[in-house]
This record gives sequence, structure tokens and C-alpha cells, in this order.
Amino acid sequence: MTPRPRKRANKALPPNLYQAKIKGRAYFSYKHPITGKVHGMGTDKADAIEAAKQLNSILIKPSDLVANILGSETLERHIDWFKAEIIPHREYSAKTLEMYETKFKQLKEGLGNVNLEHIDVRDVSRVMESLSARSAQQLRQVAVDLFNTAQGRGLIESNPAELTNKPVAKKQRKRLTKEQFDLVHKKAPLWLQNAMDLALITLQRREDISLMRFEDVRDGALYVIQGKTKKHDTGYLKINAGDELASVIKRCRDDIASPYLVHRDPEKRVRREGMHWTQIKPEMITRTFTDLCNDNGITQTTFHEIRALGIKLYKDVGINPQQLAGHSSSKMTKNYDSGHDEIRWIETETI
Repeated sequence: MTPRPRKRANKALPPNLYQAKIKGRAYFSYKHPITGKVHGMGTDKADAIEAAKQLNSILIKPSDLVANILGSETLERHIDWFKAEIIPHREYSAKTLEMYETKFKQLKEGLGNVNLEHIDVRDVSRVMESLSARSAQQLRQVAVDLFNTAQGRGLIESNPAELTNKPVAKKQRKRLTKEQFDLVHKKAPLWLQNAMDLALITLQRREDISLMRFEDVRDGALYVIQGKTKKHDTGYLKINAGDELASVIKRCRDDIASPYLVHRDPEKRVRREGMHWTQIKPEMITRTFTDLCNDNGITQTTFHEIRALGIKLYKDVGINPQQLAGHSSSKMTKNYDSGHDEIRWIETETI
């Protein structure tokens, strides 16, 4: 497509440098060819032209046509290769895949048409600087992964993303106190009370709590396969039910015919593929809990903070919660004995 011709005032200026008149006086600005941001260049024409030439020599990269002739690869094309050749072989969760896809889009928007060998630390840093700290952390993680595979393909010599500064995201969540837990618990519907109690006693994540089934309760224990850590030693738990956990499980057995411990009878029974009509999604657990917190003046906290509160309460009574929480700080016995298919369940205690 033929580019739009430059205005008469800009024809004699280097690419990306623009002139505007304000109250009869000429002002110059430079449009970043990658980010699209406009930067003021002052009123001195000679200085503005010299600066624009220097910036163009640094920022303007060879076209894709030249890259094809030279056998080069743009970041956009490498991302497409990565998605086709690398991602399918990784057992990523849906949430992780969504995060990668978002970062791919941001990297394509910022640097997609740039040849890999011409991308340097400053280029990656500029994209990161346009994001929040948490989002920049994730983008750096994905970029490091992308450029590592580019090294493996022999496309680049070094990884520019690894040389960028790691963004520091200030934690916004506030710890949940036992008093706040009790306040929300008192006003919560029964199904959320059950979810909260299970989280506090078993220290499991909302995803694992939403999937707990009555058939997992046997021989006085609750068997849990942790979704986040099931590939590791800490992922298979046999939680011996103490009095409190047994009481919560008993309370979950109501007159609603559901296979799940945490369930409800919805106002409208909508058929959802792969889900029982009584099943509650993890997102609904979080959303309902957060809404109740906000209604009661408890801000910057999430359902996940119940897990942290539970860990604190266990430590307060002298119980090490590491195995119950599924945390691994050292190499542990593997779940499967060599040559056997039997899972080795890690036995834990609750209060």
C-alpha cells in the first residue's frame, strides 16, 4: 500500500519528524517508529533535524523484504513458530496459555516487524515500561523464553530480555485477619461458608476446593490431587480428617444431589458442557467472597488470603503446614515408585 504523502511543511524533514505552528511559531516533534509515542523536539529546526536523524539510525530497522532476502526472522514470525512448535508440547494450564497469548500480542504490537538480531535491551525495556509492574514481569518472562528458543534456532547470539531489569510489583493485597474471616463467614451463603472452611482447614487453592468430591472422602480422609502441583511430589495429598474437617464435610452433605462438596442449587439450571448443574466455578467463589468483603469494608484482599490465614493459624498452634499446603522446599520422594503405577499419597493432618 502506498504511504500517505507528507504535508508540505514536513516534506523537507527526516522521517518521523513533524512541524507544527502554534501562534505563528514553529514547533517540532518526533514520532517513535516502534511505540508511536510523540516526543517534543523544541523550536530549533537544525537541532530537531539532527536529533531525528540520529534516532532514525537507531530505531528504523530493515524491512521484512530485506529480512527475507537475508534469511532473517522477525519477532512476529518467531512468535508464530513458537506457538506452533513449542507451546503444544508444554502442559500449560488455560490461565498460563492466556497469559502467553496476551504477552505475544503486546510484543507483536511493540516489536513484531523488527528482525530478531536487531532487537536489543532498550527495545524490550521500552515495551516493558509501557506496562504495569506485574504485566511487565510477565512480559519479561515470556520474552526471555522466546529469545532463548531463538538462540536455540541459531537466530541470535544473546538474549536481550535477560539483560533487562526485573520489574518490582508492589503487593496490593492485604492479609486477612481471623476477625475479618468470621465477619464474612457469618454473612456468606452456605456454599461459600463451606468453601471458606475447607480453604482454612485444608489450605487448598480455590480451584482444588471447587473440584473436591464426596467420592474423595474415604477411610476417614480427604484425598486431593492438587491441580497446580500434581506433576510434583507435593501434588497428591491424603488429608486425615480431624474433628473440624469432618464436621465441615458432614455439613456439605445436604439435600442437594451433588457429587461436589462445594455446591449449590442455582436459580436457573443451565446446561454447561463438562460441568454438573450444581458445580461452582472457582471464579464465582472469588467474586462472591470479594463482593462480601467489599460490602463489609474489607478491601484489597482475595479468597486466596484464606490460605495464608490458615497457614498462620497452623503455625500459631505449632503445626508445620508445609505438606498440607503442598509447598516443596527440598527434593522429596517421588509420587510414583520406579516401575509401578501406584501413587504415593503424602499423609497429612488437619485440626
